Amino acid sequence: MQYDLEKIGKIIRDERKKHKWTQKKLGAMLNVSGKQISNYENGVLLPPQDMLLKIAALFNCEYGYILGEESYRDGSKLNTAICESVGLTSEAVNALQTATHKGQGQELIERQQAISSFFTSPYFGRFIDCLVEAININKKLESYSEAFYKELSDSYGDKLIGKAILYSLIRELIPAAEGDSNLQEIISKIKSSEDKSKSQEYAQKVARYELREAFEALIRDIQ
Repeated sequence: MQYDLEKIGKIIRDERKKHKWTQKKLGAMLNVSGKQISNYENGVLLPPQDMLLKIAALFNCEYGYILGEESYRDGSKLNTAICESVGLTSEAVNALQTATHKGQGQELIERQQAISSFFTSPYFGRFIDCLVEAININKKLESYSEAFYKELSDSYGDKLIGKAILYSLIRELIPAAEGDSNLQEIISKIKSSEDKSKSQEYAQKVARYELREAFEALIRDIQ
């Protein structure tokens, strides 16, 4: 694709001046010389992709705008299109852009190749499935615990719940609960809940093991 280097240079110059930066200051922010910025602004050189992204980040716009596409000026059009296409949040897209454009030269190439291999590995889908399963089990376990104790609290009050929990943990340190039917009922429910939680915690351990196995298989594949 052919780019108008003079137009690109003018955009960089105009945006730099809006921020009241000298060529030397912008160069220092981008880890290049002021002369390099001058070359960009005068249409002598086209900034490489990683430099375009850094420039766009400083000017708070999409790099498509730096390349002369006015519709990308507000810094949202490209991200919005990506988000709608892949179903990711704007924060996730920004994080991915940052991760894929760290470093320069060979370091940048190796980083992008590693990330590309990660996403295109045949083991990536299995890893995501295991990740989602592990997250869902964690959420269910947390939700169950919160709902259970809220139900007890609404029915018996926090004070009695606290006494029942304490009795369940250290029975010998507080008076016997045999004469209190409500306390006995709470203790019975707590015991039943603990048994159910143990089953869910086992499922959680299995999910974490499978997630670790899937991740290790993915890493072995891309090495």
